[in-house]
Amino acid sequence: MNQAEAQIIAEGEIPESPYECVILEDETIAKEWGWVFFYQTKAFVESGDFRDMLGGNAPIIVNRVTGDVTITGTAHDIEYYINEYEQSL
Repeated sequence: MNQAEAQIIAEGEIPESPYECVILEDETIAKEWGWVFFYQTKAFVESGDFRDMLGGNAPIIVNRVTGDVTITGTAHDIEYYINEYEQSL
C-alpha cells in the first residue's frame, strides 16, 4: 500500500464530528511499517484561529502491509505511541 491509499483508510477512521476534519498531510510521519496521520478541522487549517481547533484528536497509525489501523492517544507525545506500536510488531 502507498501513502495515498493509507490516507484514505485514515480518513475513514476520523471520528464523526459536527466539524469537517482533514488530514494534515505535512504532519504525516512515514515509517518502514506504515504512517502516522494527524487531523484537524478544516476551519482551523484555513483560518489558523485556535477557536476553530479540535481537541482530543488522537493520531491514527496505518500499517503499510496489513492496512490495520491503530488509534493512538493524547495523554503522551506521539513518540510514546510510536514506540508502543513498534514494540507490538
